[in-house]
Amino acid sequence: MLAHVEEDVDGLAALIQRVKDEKGWGFTTIARRSGLPTSTVHSWATRVRGTGSRGPAPEKLRKLAKGLGLPAAEVFEAAGRRVPGPLSPDEESHFLHMLRELDTKERRVVLATMEAMRSDKEASQ
Repeated sequence: MLAHVEEDVDGLAALIQRVKDEKGWGFTTIARRSGLPTSTVHSWATRVRGTGSRGPAPEKLRKLAKGLGLPAAEVFEAAGRRVPGPLSPDEESHFLHMLRELDTKERRVVLATMEAMRSDKEASQ
């Protein structure tokens, strides 16, 4: 599994370096545009430190994609992460409506189930 994480970090590093070189941006510019700490962008691009056993968090990858001006799918793929599927406004509304009808205990069960599903998918990659 460690080799897989290292390969993923290399793909993300290459993507950041490519955009940096193409646009003439520094790490500070990328970080500012992404809403991320400069140290985070720098470490991903130079592989100075790891990104954890599961790689960068999806929220951070979305921010990076926006800052780089790239589709989220491209950044997720470079990081070796499963690309989240699209969620229509109607689907989101339906999920939230159903979730709001649950009591606290039921919501915890739903959350735990969703987290387990995500972990299973990440482990199988």
